[in-house]
Amino acid sequence: MIDVTDVDLKQFAKDVYDLSVPQGMGFLHFKLGHTLPEEEAEELVARSQDEVSRALDMDYVHGRACKMSVLRRDGRLVINDDWYDHTDHQLRELLSRHGINAEPSGEHGAACNCEDCKIARRKGELD
Repeated sequence: MIDVTDVDLKQFAKDVYDLSVPQGMGFLHFKLGHTLPEEEAEELVARSQDEVSRALDMDYVHGRACKMSVLRRDGRLVINDDWYDHTDHQLRELLSRHGINAEPSGEHGAACNCEDCKIARRKGELD
């Protein structure tokens, strides 16, 4: 788990959106060059404030597969050390934008749909 307690959750949501791409049927809702409006970032954060275990939960937003949850653990905010459907490079970029120096796990599960895993599957490098 990576500690993100001191991040501005609204800006974090905007950066998650910025670093995410459309997946599957998400192409129907995707807006090229579109950034997440301030009001929508506020709404995503506000919507999650009533939850006990999550501070921010983003699945698909305007067709982009954001797949990010910020969890509440022992008074801290944390994220997983891998980012589903995203590369380690994207996770490093997200963390860098918020001044967090943490190393992603580098592990991708069998269901991972990031570009690196897609290429590896085509080459027969992944089962």
